[in-house]
Amino acid sequence: MPTNLTGLALFLTLLAPGFVYQRRHARDVPAYDRSALAETAAIVLVSVLADWVVGVAFLLFAHLAPHAVPDVRALRGDPAHLSGNTLSVALWGAGLLGLATALGHGLAVVRRGDDRADRPGWWWAFQAYPARHRIHDYVDSRIYVGCQLRDGSHVAGTLLSHSRLSAETGDRDLLLRGEIRLRSGGATEETALPEAHVMIVSARDIVWMTVTYSRGTVLKNGVPPPASASGPGSGTAPAQAPAATITAGGDGQGSGSNGA
Repeated sequence: MPTNLTGLALFLTLLAPGFVYQRRHARDVPAYDRSALAETAAIVLVSVLADWVVGVAFLLFAHLAPHAVPDVRALRGDPAHLSGNTLSVALWGAGLLGLATALGHGLAVVRRGDDRADRPGWWWAFQAYPARHRIHDYVDSRIYVGCQLRDGSHVAGTLLSHSRLSAETGDRDLLLRGEIRLRSGGATEETALPEAHVMIVSARDIVWMTVTYSRGTVLKNGVPPPASASGPGSGTAPAQAPAATITAGGDGQGSGSNGA
């Protein structure tokens, strides 16, 4: 354990790969309730693994090309050697740390394909399925959501955001934007709400949902997409994309099913 401020700073710096891993991995999974001990252990384990791999690679390179790297033995035995090679040591240290951090990021990307069955239906409909079919790769893609509420009314709009909670409880909510349309219970026609910019819908009030994907035409990197006659959002109309229906039971609990 570090015994001074410099050692503490170095210790925290070496944990950078684990922090990057956690941040990147959190983008691909629901917000699970994990203890602080589990989070800390994951950060430390990934950091130790990444730093060890990079350290071994550095030592092998130093053995093969000793004149291309700082003399590690001289640095340990002669502090004056460090003052005379500060720039070289700093550049090598930054490079090795960057490589270890990139390795931690790569480990999180590799885990991205983990399709665990315990992921909630919302995550499957709003994250996993669109990612699998590259819906989010297009800047003009849209996800349209229709919600049947417990009072018999129906509301529909474009998804703005959703809760990332893993527990399928009524504490989650959806944010809808765009042209929000409402059909009151017992009514036969929908009414547009032009004054509403955003609508918040609680999972506690939702009986079931329909989710329709409209894949755009403009990739985020500006490259036009290849022509395709099939696949989610192959047409411009939302109805031409496969839909997913999520049926919710008590307190918003439910499961997802592919309506395609």
